[in-house]
Amino acid sequence: MSGYQPLFQAADQFISLANELAKNDPDGNVGAALRFAAARYSAFEASNATADLAADKASLSEQIATDFRTMLDHNVDDYIRHLAERR
Repeated sequence: MSGYQPLFQAADQFISLANELAKNDPDGNVGAALRFAAARYSAFEASNATADLAADKASLSEQIATDFRTMLDHNVDDYIRHLAERR
């Protein structure tokens, strides 16, 4: 699991910034902004992963969406477990 430590540390930095921004975000834009930033950066990463982004767009988009869904499901399950522990 130690190979994931840099990923978790970077994610924690993004979450810390999002939490700080959310303190002054009565409209709840921070979550959408974070997802937009992730999409923008993912498009940049995809452009660097292929010589023909137009041809590979569908497969790269599917891979990124699958990764996101897996991470989201894992984190929602984690929240469910923690909520059950509090009750």
